Amino acid sequence: MGLIITISCRKPAEENSLLNLDVINVNISEITIITEVAFSPEEKAKGLSGRKDLHDGQGMLFYYSDSKPTAFWMKGMLFAIDIIWIGEDCTILDIDNDLSPPTSHNSELTIYSAPKLARSVLELKSGQAESLGLNIGDKVTFEAKDINKYTLCRE
Repeated sequence: MGLIITISCRKPAEENSLLNLDVINVNISEITIITEVAFSPEEKAKGLSGRKDLHDGQGMLFYYSDSKPTAFWMKGMLFAIDIIWIGEDCTILDIDNDLSPPTSHNSELTIYSAPKLARSVLELKSGQAESLGLNIGDKVTFEAKDINKYTLCRE
């Protein structure tokens, strides 16, 4: 009779982490937010859906290579979020606070739209925009050394 022991050296994926997404720092005024970047259509469609929560100081950045009107829904979302709309000039256009997820799978989904052309969208856990002191007009920068396949907001 033989005994086989298997040892895995792989770090288990965190419950609140998406696999294979680039992680960058997004700086707004004096605040740094650690974000995963949804770049492909598949990553954007998935977004934060299915996650149970998001840690304070973390978010997801939806980046568009060309600015265009953007609309979001909360299909599959399990927690409330803040949506920060970022314009072509790399400033905050608008902030939608405390957006609740659908109450059931049969709920009609609310569509949230950008007030103007948006270059990117940052999603944070509900209440983070206020607690971090984010305001319309704040300058947003992405750290270029962390990511090289996107056109970035630079100082």
